[in-house]
Amino acid sequence: MAMTTTRISAAAAGVILAAAVLLSGCSGSGSSGESSTAADGAAAPRQADSGGSEGSANKDGKAAPAAQPTVTRAIIKTGSLSVEAEDVDSTRQKAIGIITGLRGQVASEDTGSNSEGRITQANLVLKVPTASYETAIDRLSRLGTRTAIHQETSDVTEQVVDVESRIASQRASLERMRILLAKANTIGEIVSVETELTRREADLESLLAKQKNLSLQTELATLSLTVAEKGKTPVVEKEDRGFLAGLRGGWDAFTATFFALSAVLGALLPFLIVLALIGIPLWKFRGRLRRTPAAVPPDQG
Repeated sequence: MAMTTTRISAAAAGVILAAAVLLSGCSGSGSSGESSTAADGAAAPRQADSGGSEGSANKDGKAAPAAQPTVTRAIIKTGSLSVEAEDVDSTRQKAIGIITGLRGQVASEDTGSNSEGRITQANLVLKVPTASYETAIDRLSRLGTRTAIHQETSDVTEQVVDVESRIASQRASLERMRILLAKANTIGEIVSVETELTRREADLESLLAKQKNLSLQTELATLSLTVAEKGKTPVVEKEDRGFLAGLRGGWDAFTATFFALSAVLGALLPFLIVLALIGIPLWKFRGRLRRTPAAVPPDQG
């Protein structure tokens, strides 16, 4: 009987132990599911963060450099153009109309005429917006036969940026000097600060003038136009070098010196004649005085 009771107790204990294991397994799976879900939910924003930071970070974990600001290039354009035409005056007027249509202007003009009064050559210095520079050259070349063209470009971006930076620094310096002037107490301090303030204002005005000049040069291109009659384009003589050039230069210098001395001698000749007319008699009279013996006084003894 005692044996039977012991077996029943052991079986009951085994059933209770199995039930406890099953309960712990269910709760463990539920908690692991919840923890995995929570882990997945936490991992998602981390991945999103890491994905968003990849655009601003390198593989080494260092921040990528910030994008550099875009700098507008400052270009100065200059050129010269020679054109032959049948009617120089008409071509000159058409050229002025083309430049005016491109919102440009004529900076200077020089014309030459023949004995009949007809214009045979025109030299124009034109100012045209830089954006329309190529268009101006193309249209002006169509006015006649283009015989020569020369173009140059200069990049002055660094100068423009430097002047702008110096202007900003100078203005900040002026503000500091004005603050010091307001705080000055003695006459000596006021005079000293005002002197320095005046000097810096003059420097600022100089920088502003330089900035304006650079702005005008970059905004307006300069184009020199020469219009000549067809077949009468002025020939540019080549520079002569060597022995003959030296001989020619020496002869020119000799003749120039000779003519200069002749001019000086011609200017002095009237004075020399007057001095000769007065000086020669005086010199002879002085010689006679020296040759005449002095009178001997009579002996009183």
